[in-house]
Amino acid sequence: MSDGTRSPHTPQQQRLAWRRLRETLRPRTTVPQVIVGLLCLLVGLSIAAQVRQGDDSLEGASQQELVRLLDESGRHASDLEVENAELDRTLEALRSGREDDVAAQNAAEERLADLEILAGTAPAHGRGIVVSIADPSQGLRAPTLLGVIQELRNAGAEVIQVGEVRVVASTSITTGPDGRLLVDGTRIEAPYEIRAIGDPSVMEPALRIPGGAADSVAGDGGTLAATGDDDIRIEAVVELRAPEHSRVVK
Repeated sequence: MSDGTRSPHTPQQQRLAWRRLRETLRPRTTVPQVIVGLLCLLVGLSIAAQVRQGDDSLEGASQQELVRLLDESGRHASDLEVENAELDRTLEALRSGREDDVAAQNAAEERLADLEILAGTAPAHGRGIVVSIADPSQGLRAPTLLGVIQELRNAGAEVIQVGEVRVVASTSITTGPDGRLLVDGTRIEAPYEIRAIGDPSVMEPALRIPGGAADSVAGDGGTLAATGDDDIRIEAVVELRAPEHSRVVK
């Protein structure tokens, strides 16, 4: 009677059964498995090489190099701290920007007023002197009058007016066809009056230096007199022309 199982009875049948079992249990290698295996091997080798290289770079470094690396790290940290402090100051300045804006606007307005006076586009008043030049013989030359003005500028005159003409950096003093003096093309009549705002104690003595402005006027047949005043008013202004060729660079 049979129990439902078959067992090899001969040695040949037993060997055949064992061979079939080994073939069944033997792993079968496919192309995808080979590729994945190679990739894993390469990744492992790369990681090992990088770790070994990093260890070797530190292990092979001298004490001086290690100290240098430490110093560089410290300097980098210090630079970051400085930058952080600057950012904090900038933030604080932005927070108090309203007060700073008001102060900056006031300073800009004051600066604008000064520039307008220097440019001759606004009236001015202050301490100064009044210079009167008598010229009975009409012999005063343009270079002589220019020398008086230059002497006043050198002595610290901030604002000057000759007759009814405001004197600025571009002012010209010439002689007309009739021999009369012209200031920026405007004829002035003797006695010539010059108003200058500045320190009277400096400007008046400067005009009387030997060989200076007063002597030059006397050489042309005229006389010069200067009187100090605590409130010299200069009302004449110049009109600025719009530039034709220049443009503001932004």
